[in-house]
Amino acid sequence: MNKLISILLLTVIAFSANSQEAKLTIRVIAPPTTPAQDSIRPIGNQGVWGFWIYPKSKSLKSKGNNVWEESYTFPLNSQLEFKITRGSYYEEALYNGNGQSAQPVKLTLTKDTTITLSPSNWNDIYQRSIVGDVRYHHNFASSYLRNTRNVVVWLPPSYFKEKNKNYPVLYANDGQNLFDHTNLSGSEWRMDEIADSMMRKGDIEEFILVGVANTKDRWVEYNGTPEGERYLQFLATELKPFIDKTYRTKPDRENTAIIGSSMGGLISFYALYKYPEVFSKAACLSSGFFFDDGKIVDLLKKDLKPLENSAVYLDCGGKDLDFDFLPSNQEVNSILAKDKKIRLKYEEFPNDPHNEVAWSKRLHIPYKFLFSKK
Repeated sequence: MNKLISILLLTVIAFSANSQEAKLTIRVIAPPTTPAQDSIRPIGNQGVWGFWIYPKSKSLKSKGNNVWEESYTFPLNSQLEFKITRGSYYEEALYNGNGQSAQPVKLTLTKDTTITLSPSNWNDIYQRSIVGDVRYHHNFASSYLRNTRNVVVWLPPSYFKEKNKNYPVLYANDGQNLFDHTNLSGSEWRMDEIADSMMRKGDIEEFILVGVANTKDRWVEYNGTPEGERYLQFLATELKPFIDKTYRTKPDRENTAIIGSSMGGLISFYALYKYPEVFSKAACLSSGFFFDDGKIVDLLKKDLKPLENSAVYLDCGGKDLDFDFLPSNQEVNSILAKDKKIRLKYEEFPNDPHNEVAWSKRLHIPYKFLFSKK
């Protein structure tokens, strides 16, 4: 009888102890850039995570198909903090597409919990993925806008060799999509590789490339809205003077261009139309005239003078969203073609979808149009 009571007591004690614990499962869907030989390792404030000392932390288990997972048991209401790495702080996971390390995941463990994380890239790979020299200006503020954004400046091959030389500037919207794989789509324009290659071959003039990141307000800022006007004011009267002061630029309108795709193409067109004293040329790929709230097509039908003595590159694919965008791009081309004072180039790519890979494949065309060697 005493033996039975002892067993029951042990069972109750074990059940009571287990009820005071909960399980945390960490699942990581690794990005395509993850080296095959590497492992995924959490670093955090618990002993199993090394108390923030990465050599002491153990790796997650590979489940195949770039999925890594492990479960841990902690006392209820534990305050947990951790980051995902590939084994060091330099190899931390990135999620937000701007090259800054993510904040730790923080939670109070009140029940069994599964956290799934999908990094967009790794810090070390992001830092090494850009061809050429870049400078970062994080959290660039504007008096016109309600947010900040990151600005990345790509410098041409001869910039540090020819120290008395000044360069034209190309401003590029959607800065997260230009140089690396940290954007949400998982692909990039390869603006750096293509520019570097064409410049070294002598196919185009060397220029400085300024990547301007978008924000959560992208839709209204890249549109013919009051917010879009404020974004253009930011580019023309705040960012450009900063770039001209900080780098060796050719600040005149003849040497200032802008490029973008989709809604970024639309706001690039607006920049040329609204600020012809600042920009003299624009490349607008798969532009979102279809979604414009400012009715730029109606403005063009009434007045083309702001675009005279300027250069406009327009193109559009034929698949996915480009299928819907094509008619409005064709209409804009037809309107601009009536004014011979506008230098115009228009291209159609019927088999191209609406994404960075497609824009990358044809980027050499607007590069040559904007910066052909004189």
